Amino acid sequence: MRLARPLLTVVLATLTAATAVVLAPLSSAWAGNGTLWINGKRHQNPSGCYSLKQGPLSATNRTNTAAVVYEGGRCNHRILGAVGPDQRGAWERAGSIYIN
Repeated sequence: MRLARPLLTVVLATLTAATAVVLAPLSSAWAGNGTLWINGKRHQNPSGCYSLKQGPLSATNRTNTAAVVYEGGRCNHRILGAVGPDQRGAWERAGSIYIN
């Protein structure tokens, strides 16, 4: 059975986010060292949940741990994806981003 491209993208993003959530506690001793850019705003040595107005999200992760993007405004509801260390990501609609 051949999966449609959008469905495959969602599945891969969900697996990536789930892996980041599982592995985040393993790296807590070094969590958030560096800079996380959220919609052009710099967060030095970030930690915790960053709520956004529901809308577009652009994130550049220059830390040593993954950041997880959520649909809800309090790092809740559905996981939309993750931004690994030294990676960038963009979503059309997101509510919050969490980094440990």
